[in-house]
Amino acid sequence: MTIKANPIYISSKKEAETFISKFDNFLLDCDGVIWLAENLIKGVPQFLDYLIENNKQFAFVTNNSSKSRDSYIEKFKNLGIKIQIPKNRIYTTSFSAVLELKTLNIHPGSKIWVLGDEGIEDELKDQGYIPLGGSNSLLDKSFDPENPLFTIDDEVKAIIVGSTNEFNFMRISTTLQYLMFKNKSLPFIGINSDRFYNGPNNLFLPAAGSICEIASYSSNRKYINVGKPSSVFAREILRDTGFNKHKTVMIGDTMSSDIRFGNYSHLGDGQGTLLVLSGVTKFDHLKTVLDNPNQFDDVESLIPRFYTDSLTKLITLLTETE
Repeated sequence: MTIKANPIYISSKKEAETFISKFDNFLLDCDGVIWLAENLIKGVPQFLDYLIENNKQFAFVTNNSSKSRDSYIEKFKNLGIKIQIPKNRIYTTSFSAVLELKTLNIHPGSKIWVLGDEGIEDELKDQGYIPLGGSNSLLDKSFDPENPLFTIDDEVKAIIVGSTNEFNFMRISTTLQYLMFKNKSLPFIGINSDRFYNGPNNLFLPAAGSICEIASYSSNRKYINVGKPSSVFAREILRDTGFNKHKTVMIGDTMSSDIRFGNYSHLGDGQGTLLVLSGVTKFDHLKTVLDNPNQFDDVESLIPRFYTDSLTKLITLLTETE
């Protein structure tokens, strides 16, 4: 099997400068790129300053829907990032879902059924929508066919399904009523297709995609995936920011979401992907993909055009003296 050329390892000042010069717009994943859990990755503030000083634009792109954009602004501050991060440069998948509602001509003021975390509800409220379901305490109860939430509100215009630690039979059962309502005609938006995430104590925990797939299978419906790696997410970001797709790069730590996201959307004319090895993906994993392409589905989409150790490494190279 022939795959595209091996990615370029950025290991010198010239290579770092060449990489930066290719792009005007930088999409940055958060966990594993900007921070690890609650710890800021060294050199990130200096890297952001470098982008600003060189007239580059940037935005933050995350598959996390559990927190609102306002929560992300607070986290940036708490981690010691002193530059002001504008809210309109933070793209969570809950905000992506809202942008998709607008694309579907579902306007603010509309009622939206939610199976997911409060981050989705917060973003809907922030944009003028009325979330139903979600964190409603009636959904925490054991299954009861007389639960009032089984009475369908025929003013609901769409369903959003995402991650929640409170997932239970009541939540999927009430959601299924809306998925089947009006001959399955209400738009079905899924926050992302992630199967699992790495939790505390080295636990593997089911992510939003797992819950979306349960809802999809139960209703025999496909969902609109508004998270990475879907090109829908990229379309919404590019439209909202006005970034030129041909001059945009995605920087992330996962091949299956971040790198696929950049490749599926053909960012930077197919050159717009940088994998950093500071998070989920380590060099051994990248090497396994490159050495054993037949073991992976759609392997070309997993391969970045560039890779480096971290943003720490990149800013060190960019600012080193000759």
